[in-house]
Amino acid sequence: MKRLMAMLLAAAMACSMTACSSSDGQKSTAEGENGEMIVRVGDFLGETFLYPVKIANAKGFFEEEFGKDNITISIEYLGSGAVMTEALTAGELEMSFLGGQPAFSGISNGNGVKIISMATSSSTDPCLLVAADSDITDVSQLKGKNLAVNIGTDNHYQLVEMLALGGLTEDDINLYNLKGAEAYAALTSGEIDCMQSIAPNTYQFVANGDARILATMDQTEGRNNQVLVVSPDFAEEHGDIIVRFLKVLQRAEDYYKENPDECKDILVDYVGDNVNRDLMDEYMDKYDCSLHLNAEDKAYLERQYNFLYEHDMLSGPVDLETIYDDSFLIEAFGTTEAH
Repeated sequence: MKRLMAMLLAAAMACSMTACSSSDGQKSTAEGENGEMIVRVGDFLGETFLYPVKIANAKGFFEEEFGKDNITISIEYLGSGAVMTEALTAGELEMSFLGGQPAFSGISNGNGVKIISMATSSSTDPCLLVAADSDITDVSQLKGKNLAVNIGTDNHYQLVEMLALGGLTEDDINLYNLKGAEAYAALTSGEIDCMQSIAPNTYQFVANGDARILATMDQTEGRNNQVLVVSPDFAEEHGDIIVRFLKVLQRAEDYYKENPDECKDILVDYVGDNVNRDLMDEYMDKYDCSLHLNAEDKAYLERQYNFLYEHDMLSGPVDLETIYDDSFLIEAFGTTEAH
């Protein structure tokens, strides 16, 4: 297990350092035809938890706000936090939505990004799943069992928090680096005893009838966070664009609250076969996508950072006093809380 972790972390660090070496001389934005400024923003495709940026894109809110100034907001669906962190370091993204682990990983490698806002959080997602016919009814019964999680990610940290509900640590289980459909196949075939899962997969797997929820994140008083980060050069040169971008995100969040059914239909079009529209009502309202960066947010991110650093999942220490910049929220909304 420890050797696997070391290999994974070494590979991730090597990728980050390679990207860092290629960032010299990069401009803070890309350029299109006729002097068009292209602002590239990293996002996850196949997930519904970052819905405001998808709704803003689909409804034309970005075009409406920025088109008159020959600015294009280009949402780049890069698939994973690790890939987006590498792209930020290489100067290929100006902003990105990230989980805490990839954000801290990039910062510890010296990419200089700032966390400017929380983007989404959920206290019920992720969760632990066991087979529907499993004899396991309490987290404590996972001792000595085979568990699957996406190692080295936010979900890995959250797994450890949920294990603690049963008085367990990583040393008490056998951990396998599996996620999503791959982990689900291993669970239903009996190769593993438990898996970490996030929406929308969780609700589809349970609806299939061969898995059930053992524990959820809210039992730990923790939460699943995504943050919005900005590259240092772009923050210095184009703070006005960042402020306007935040206002558009909040407009999309408000639009979702007023038109939830329409917005859920939009999200189905975006994420495709990975989501069942009929199941969305069970989990969509459990996300908080309002924009804020308060003391509670920073306290939880510190809790996560401490775990990552103590478990050698970062290349070095991070000065938590220097990684935030709430000035864009304050300029946009007059406070660090959009509402």
